[in-house]
Amino acid sequence: MEGITTVKVSDLEQLFNLNTQLLSEIKQLKQIEEDIRAYSIQKTADMIGLHYTTIRSFVKKGILFAKYVDGTRGKCIIPYWSIKEYLKSTKNSNQ
Repeated sequence: MEGITTVKVSDLEQLFNLNTQLLSEIKQLKQIEEDIRAYSIQKTADMIGLHYTTIRSFVKKGILFAKYVDGTRGKCIIPYWSIKEYLKSTKNSNQ
């Protein structure tokens, strides 16, 4: 046997608004997480399917943005947004 429960419409609207707010906050957190992700040159080369030296030359030419960990030399990291930008531009140029 099922029980019958009454719920105020205002309570349901409040729950719906909270749910919508939580979903937007989750979306913002995912965006922030994506923005702070970065990869080494070798990892980027593996992801894209290019050689290490090709990625290195892309960094030097400014095709891919890279941030050097120790000033202007040494190990550098490539942000995920830069990789996405590069892939979008190559996809558009192939069409």
